[in-house]
Amino acid sequence: MKLFRYLLPLLVALGFTSSAIYADSANDRFGDEARFNEELNERDWDALLDYINTKRTINVAEKATNLTISGDVRTEWRHIQEKRLGQNLRGHGRKLPGDCKRDCNDEFNVICHDEDDCHCEPISRDDYDIEANLFVEYSCDNTWGVIQLQFDNAAGIDGTSRKCPAAREGLHGSGFGDSINLKRAYLGYNLYCCEGTRFDIEIGRRPLYTIFDSNVQFLNRFDGILVKYDSNCEYFADWYLHMGAFIVDEKVNHSAFVSELGLLDVCDSGFDFKYSFITWKKHWWNNGGRNRCDVTDARGSRFCVSQFTTYYHLEPEMLCAPAQFYGAVLWNTAARKKSPIFTGVQGCESGSGSDSSERSGGHHKRENFAWYAGFTLGDVICEGDWSVDVQYQYVEARAVPDEDVSGIGRGNVLNESVNVAGRGNTNFKGWRLQGLYAVTDNLSLDARVQWSTQIKKRIGGKHSYSEYRLQAIYAF
Repeated sequence: MKLFRYLLPLLVALGFTSSAIYADSANDRFGDEARFNEELNERDWDALLDYINTKRTINVAEKATNLTISGDVRTEWRHIQEKRLGQNLRGHGRKLPGDCKRDCNDEFNVICHDEDDCHCEPISRDDYDIEANLFVEYSCDNTWGVIQLQFDNAAGIDGTSRKCPAAREGLHGSGFGDSINLKRAYLGYNLYCCEGTRFDIEIGRRPLYTIFDSNVQFLNRFDGILVKYDSNCEYFADWYLHMGAFIVDEKVNHSAFVSELGLLDVCDSGFDFKYSFITWKKHWWNNGGRNRCDVTDARGSRFCVSQFTTYYHLEPEMLCAPAQFYGAVLWNTAARKKSPIFTGVQGCESGSGSDSSERSGGHHKRENFAWYAGFTLGDVICEGDWSVDVQYQYVEARAVPDEDVSGIGRGNVLNESVNVAGRGNTNFKGWRLQGLYAVTDNLSLDARVQWSTQIKKRIGGKHSYSEYRLQAIYAF
């Protein structure tokens, strides 16, 4: 009977989730456009994430043991430079095509069907954001629920709602106040907990990087089911195994599977070892492996990524502060050696404007390898604390999916895809420097400098990107 009591909730959850993953929705709606650059910018580095989490212990007095409410308010400034083939993509009067189409022979040129119908907006080197996050967590007995609402809006006034062709001398503004994102919404149930061993199941939404460890992947969202088993082996290590399945595209029953195994503080040596695996492929037995565009085994989902990660934690007395070295290697085992990386610019003939083999990406190597390494010093909990981090990243063109890159990236202000034009968010190498300082117990300043260049010029051409970011965060 006890075994049945533990297994019944798991079986119910598995049935519910499998139907959610594999069932088509008759009343399916068109989803919002993915805002990759905002997601990439919003990911916090570990010191800031840990700092904000320490503020999540303020309880409502009447429900002190069950309800936790916390949040943070941020103002942010970024200065960004991006160049492609020697030309600036930001500033200097450069405009971002909106309703316009780009020339097949020269992607910098804009084609308009009609002068009044061409809405191209200036793109500045400076970006300002106002952001707020609200966390609500309720736990009772063996269950819990978590919600995070994110309000992230561009700075500026509302201004006139008319476009330039109709209001060339109007007072225009860049701000808006209606951007709301359901960042987290999940529920959990503890199936077993005894003597250092815990078995949980969670269902719902959250960012992948809050579950699985990587600095160059897991940017996208996890809408699915997660099974977590945490335990320890005396005199050896604490260890865990987390496995999950989540929805990629419900229109064609496409789901992905991910898992991670971790060994922490092995033999009290200060070493942590982790291995993760994620597969984005849509297999042949699932509707012939076709995506929503009726393409079988599409390049964009041809990814089975393995990652090995290592941490070494130094004794705090050694540098008078907590410190760690870390690094990871990962590769995509699904990449094919002689398969073209990209297909050419959408809407253009394969031979227009350049050699057709170059337009189609030619026959490249697998380009499926990535690695990163870094060092973190310090920890931020209360007033006067500080932390710095330096990191190098190297990500080849087909190491991780273009839509799941969680590292420095390339800026990609034109929102291009490596699968179409050979220019997207992968194929980069670069440095990232970060610093966090707690002005008070609640107010902190976060600064980041990062820059990258292309790894292979023959994949998308010469490219460079740099960014300086400064944000003030009040966490409560």
